[in-house]
Amino acid sequence: MLTLYYVSATLMQSWRIQRACNKIAEQLAQSSSIAFYALQAGHDDGFDATIASSELCANRNAAKVTDILWLHGNQHGCCLRPLQTVRITPWISFPAAPSWLPFDYAADALTPTATPTDIEPQPRITLSADKTQHLQLLLEAQVERDAAAHFVPVRLENYGKLIAWKIDSHLAVLIETDVEHFTQLLIMTFLQNNLYINDQLPLIRIESVQGEGQPQPFELLANHLKRQSRNSAEISPEGWQKHLEDLRGLCVLAHQAIEFEQQKNRTELKASAPKQEPIVQPPAAVQSSVKAVAVVEPTTKKTTPAKPTKLKQPATAENLLSKPREVEKTPTTMPAAESSQESKSAQASKTSTPSKSFVAVKPNSPPSESAASTSRKRPILQRNKNSLGECKPLNVLVYSDSASARDSAIATLRQLLESDVYTIYPLTPQQAGQKHWIEQTALLVVCGSVPPNIGQILVDYFLHGGKVLSLCSDILHFILPNYRTAEVREHELVQFSYDKWQRVKMMHHIFCYQPSPVKKNFSTDSEESSVPSHSRTPALVCPRSMDLKDLAGQTHKLDVKVLGTEETWNTPSLMLANSLQSGGKAVFSQVHLETNPSEFEFDEDKFSILKQSEPTRIEIFTDLLRKYLDVQVRSSDAVASAVPGVVFKQAYFLGRHESKFELLEKLRPRCSGPDDVIVTPKLTIKFCGKDDKAPVANTNVLPIIIHSCPDDFSTVDYFDNLKTEHIGRLVIYVPIISSSMHVIQDLELMHGIAVLPVQQTAGVGRSNNQWLSPVGCAMFSTQLHIPMDTPLGSRLSLIQHIIGAAIVNTLRGHKLYRVLDIALKWPNDIIANGNIKIGGLVVNTTLLGSQALVNIGSGINLNNSKPTICINDMIKEYNARMPIAKLPLLKYEQFIALIFNEIEGILAEVQNGDFKHFYALYYDLWLHSEQSVKIFLENQEKDAKIIGIDDAGFLKVKLANGTIETVQPDGNSFDMLKGLIVPKYN
Repeated sequence: MLTLYYVSATLMQSWRIQRACNKIAEQLAQSSSIAFYALQAGHDDGFDATIASSELCANRNAAKVTDILWLHGNQHGCCLRPLQTVRITPWISFPAAPSWLPFDYAADALTPTATPTDIEPQPRITLSADKTQHLQLLLEAQVERDAAAHFVPVRLENYGKLIAWKIDSHLAVLIETDVEHFTQLLIMTFLQNNLYINDQLPLIRIESVQGEGQPQPFELLANHLKRQSRNSAEISPEGWQKHLEDLRGLCVLAHQAIEFEQQKNRTELKASAPKQEPIVQPPAAVQSSVKAVAVVEPTTKKTTPAKPTKLKQPATAENLLSKPREVEKTPTTMPAAESSQESKSAQASKTSTPSKSFVAVKPNSPPSESAASTSRKRPILQRNKNSLGECKPLNVLVYSDSASARDSAIATLRQLLESDVYTIYPLTPQQAGQKHWIEQTALLVVCGSVPPNIGQILVDYFLHGGKVLSLCSDILHFILPNYRTAEVREHELVQFSYDKWQRVKMMHHIFCYQPSPVKKNFSTDSEESSVPSHSRTPALVCPRSMDLKDLAGQTHKLDVKVLGTEETWNTPSLMLANSLQSGGKAVFSQVHLETNPSEFEFDEDKFSILKQSEPTRIEIFTDLLRKYLDVQVRSSDAVASAVPGVVFKQAYFLGRHESKFELLEKLRPRCSGPDDVIVTPKLTIKFCGKDDKAPVANTNVLPIIIHSCPDDFSTVDYFDNLKTEHIGRLVIYVPIISSSMHVIQDLELMHGIAVLPVQQTAGVGRSNNQWLSPVGCAMFSTQLHIPMDTPLGSRLSLIQHIIGAAIVNTLRGHKLYRVLDIALKWPNDIIANGNIKIGGLVVNTTLLGSQALVNIGSGINLNNSKPTICINDMIKEYNARMPIAKLPLLKYEQFIALIFNEIEGILAEVQNGDFKHFYALYYDLWLHSEQSVKIFLENQEKDAKIIGIDDAGFLKVKLANGTIETVQPDGNSFDMLKGLIVPKYN
């Protein structure tokens, strides 16, 4: 019996393997990717495409699982479309075989068993002569060896040609093979449960991909590596760790060489840049592939120390790795006293100064802080996790034909959604028609009636992956046209059931859902019966799937499910529709989940019942958001507990006493009443001396203590890092405030005064957008006084671009933090990793006589992981990838001071008339060079490319016919790069 069982099991396994191999061959012929991967024990991804495809794939987010090939325990295999691509330019080629880098692998030729003169050595592997059968494989493995494993490791060189490798948290290898060897490799690994490759490294993934670019030649990089620690196939655990350090050092060198070459290519395009010749001349046959590792001699031309934002030539790749101590001795670590003297001497050498002294003073910060300000483009060091999400904190939009329904929905969402993650806005019909909101929206809530032209747009959002919550809305007819609505009674209390919540009484819409009986495939258990009965009506049999076309005419398959039913007629009251292609989800509710019981206080009976059902209403609403619409919600305890009131606190006045009293004297005419308070439209301010009794702080009252320092703000760290003459020298530090802009926007204060809030309760951004202000966000407001007869006075609209450039260059120009991928998105967003908003700013200008009062508010995520990511998280991730880096985390006080140093430095240069340097810096920091956009010219949509900004800060674009146009936004508050228009000037 056991023999028969063994034979049967063996035949079954052979059949499964053969079936999987046949499917693989079919899918590879259709330009799909095949992915086999191992999950951690006890985990199940449900064949999630973003897990099935490697993090290294550039188009991972577009991946869709089209077929399931293998499921054995925690080992999965599936087909993905489109074909996944991997950019291998920062990878490293394999040394000539045999070698021990990055792992032990054998020679390309098999050792002959006879005398070498008798038989020619045979190649280890011969790929198919048919190039259409060739493909590339990405293999990923853990870097810690499992020496105790009893499996014989699968040697990769036996299944393909080793192309490139890289190492960070784990090892990634690219090989070229053919269909036959690929299937053999899968059989020897996943299909036989042997997940070990060379050097007993545990295998994580095998995925067919398309490699893009050429790897860095190992031979050139190895010249800059110290003596290799591994010299044999056998290696001890301690030796393996040293070997990993060598491998990581090579990867760092490859990244820095590419970064250097990118900067070199940009620099050579500038007429003023000296031409530098590579000292390594690769063979002509491989010059194109090794271009990124060309190492240059440092220029022998004597240069003066750089100013805080001065553009400099980058350090060479050779110096960056092989001579770290020499780099440390360069002016990049000049003591503050020395740099102060350098800065003063440079300032003294100026031949012209502006009319006001405060705009010409350079901060006395070490020039090192931005010595490399232009030596980087957005680096390719980043390995974005799931592309790290969206560009901005995602919006939750509420579309409603009724102001009361809209307000009720927004109030309930504010109560349920996780704090500091989403911004909630009403969506007007005009905004909906412009479509600029689509890419920035996590959830669309629709209440009431929707006109047909808007309904089609909302449906298109859903069909392309959007999440929709319909609250008593006829959008149902657009998404599920096969359903009709059966009339109940308006404002009726209806009993319904959903999941564990049974027989709940809530307000129901005038209609309930019901599949149309005139359509085919709809039925009830007793269609013939027309006799009224007090017994429960049999449930309708609803269609489980249907087809729907988007605006482009493409057909989408929908899966339909009933979630909750109304008890009287047993018709659906809660339904779910899933788009199988895009992952879009729509929940339809004919129950007024948005309605608060207080709206029915006039009806005692209904109010009493709704009050009893209120906890259940909140639980159901929360469950639908979390389970079906992928929205982050508060925990049940946080929702159930009363929301604690915000505790406002007194502020502190920091700075030199002389400057403090100069400002107080200036403000004396504004003081009123017996308490000498300063009253503005948004805030009442009281400066409190030692003998003054401070009023209680609240949202409208701000007491400012003159002679004390806060316990939670290090004045030492702040003022030790601050090297300015004016900006940030006077500080109002506020633990919590409605908005720091309220302190400065209605007063003429001092040039450069700064308000530093820890938390804001009502921050406002551009176009009155909500400004999320969580604890950990580095926020500031400052007031600048710009004389109108100065160079910047004639270009005031450039100030927002100058401030944005200064904030970004605080990191990009820093000798340590330049490795972080931070950039500018026009006009005033600060972007991390190419697509994630981590900060922004708002600028308001008021003309007062011969000068402009410029009030600036800004915030950048420093220590807060929500709503997107933050700078210190990026530093931690970089340190995890590059253990030898050990970048220190940025302190709040230090970071704000460095920003003020940079702002004052750039302002001084601009006020001295040096706009050329600012534009060069700005273009080095922004994301948009040669970006394609669509503009509206004479009511026609045209394609254009961004080429820069004009003197007013508007975008300049080039049309296809070569015409240069200046464009401005169309006023939408979602994305200023959408809907650009050519303004009409009279």
